[in-house]
Amino acid sequence: MYTLKTDDAAQYAKPYCACWSDTKPMEGSPADLCDCGEDDDLIEWKWEPPVRETERWCQLSLDRSKITFHPIFSSGTAAARSDAPLLIDHHYYWEVKMLTRCYGTDIMVGVGTKKVSTTDTEFKFVSLLGQDGESYGLSYKGKVRHDGKFTPVPAGFCSGSIVGVRVDLWHGTLAFYINRKPQGVSFYNLRRHPELYAMLSSTAAQSSMRLIYAASWRASLLVDAAKVLAASWREGMELPPGLRKALNSQFWLGLPADVGSDDEDDDEIEPVKPMNADTSNLLSSGMKRRHCHRLTSP
Repeated sequence: MYTLKTDDAAQYAKPYCACWSDTKPMEGSPADLCDCGEDDDLIEWKWEPPVRETERWCQLSLDRSKITFHPIFSSGTAAARSDAPLLIDHHYYWEVKMLTRCYGTDIMVGVGTKKVSTTDTEFKFVSLLGQDGESYGLSYKGKVRHDGKFTPVPAGFCSGSIVGVRVDLWHGTLAFYINRKPQGVSFYNLRRHPELYAMLSSTAAQSSMRLIYAASWRASLLVDAAKVLAASWREGMELPPGLRKALNSQFWLGLPADVGSDDEDDDEIEPVKPMNADTSNLLSSGMKRRHCHRLTSP
């Protein structure tokens, strides 16, 4: 399998939709006007309000879905976490839309424990998530990082990209998605942590992102059935009515975790909508097996 270098992955990052395309610019700011991919109003948790020490470099919207790091200038690395932990024996999926240009030392999406400090790196420019054994992160440059080690993934992300995170705390796995396309299962053995939280970090001045979807489901046969269907669905097959109803709002249950060979050479930006009775073919993804990432020192 061909693997892009880290810099290549960042270079070929794409927005989720054409609203962010330079060839077809929107009138006004895409960050304010684009709602592509935000079909479901389902957000089970929000970003934790910043403590007093971090208020000047981490600002939240009133509904605590949009976060802006370093609103005036950047002097280091800012971070935020979810206001609720991820529970063992549950499946989680959330999406963050990048609202501003990705640049600088790093912008990362991932998970971490309470031991990850959101204040110690105020005057340090670092790739915060994954710098130790307490966190896991995906960089906009196209690499996943844990315990100070990293490995490249096929794509980075940029302004307009939707970054998805799927945490399976039944099996203890973590997988990332770029514009709802799988980047492969990146990490295993997450059950060893008593508590994990969704996290963001950024070194870029005036960098903004919005939580657009956050859902969970307790481990069950429904989740296993959705995974099997994602791997075996063929055009013309009909889903059982009960499963189709559940997937109307929980579309992520049908997203594959493995990289699909059909997605790597896409030239057109096509918005992907959550599944409904007429778009159940989103379960199909041209899957292939991907081996566990081999972590290497930077």
